Amino acid sequence: MRDFFLNNYSVITKSVELIAAIAGSYYLKGNKNSVLKIFVYFLWLTFFVELIAEYAGYMRDNYDHEWFIAIKNSVFCTNTWLYNIYSFFTIGLLGVFYSGLLRKQSFKLLIRAIVIFYSVFSICYYTFTDAFFVFGLPYDDILASIIVSIYVICYFIELINSEYILYYYKLPSFYISVALLLWYLCVTPLFIFNGYFLEVNTDFVIFRYLLLLFINVCTYLFISFGFWYSLKKTKP
Repeated sequence: MRDFFLNNYSVITKSVELIAAIAGSYYLKGNKNSVLKIFVYFLWLTFFVELIAEYAGYMRDNYDHEWFIAIKNSVFCTNTWLYNIYSFFTIGLLGVFYSGLLRKQSFKLLIRAIVIFYSVFSICYYTFTDAFFVFGLPYDDILASIIVSIYVICYFIELINSEYILYYYKLPSFYISVALLLWYLCVTPLFIFNGYFLEVNTDFVIFRYLLLLFINVCTYLFISFGFWYSLKKTKP
């Protein structure tokens, strides 16, 4: 069973990502919600980024094609640059998403300030260093976790103090927020210990793969459930 999950890690992960994106799109067909549309776009972006990032795995093989050799010998050999772009858009899109959900002006201003600061910092860092194709922002995983947690906490505070708390279980944004908060809280420790993610540490490598797979499956299936259940409860 363990070997099955390890050998099909990529397929399983992309499958649950696709399920969540399709579930979100299906929800939007029955409920026109411009704010939720942003998050559904984010789900599709996640799926396609993960799909495109697979090209880096093929760079380990040495084919006798000029185009392959050209890419392999370039800065695009790894997919670090792609995930750096994805991280940039993740903070921005989620910021726009939560800013659209919230009504309290102070929370909106806080989120916009965070997005602007993160965007300026990222652009300046990658402009004045050679890190873009090599590694991400310093402590990017911890920073992203803190930022998204602030988004979600602002949402929960406003939800508790509004009339929407009476039917929170009908709100897909509630399920999305729970899933995002738990995902970042769970995976951040794994990313912090990336230094141990080496071939010689076989046990840790296997543990990391399986735990990350479990977290991803639970997260995206929970989001999918949120869209389905919310749609079910809103139908007459």
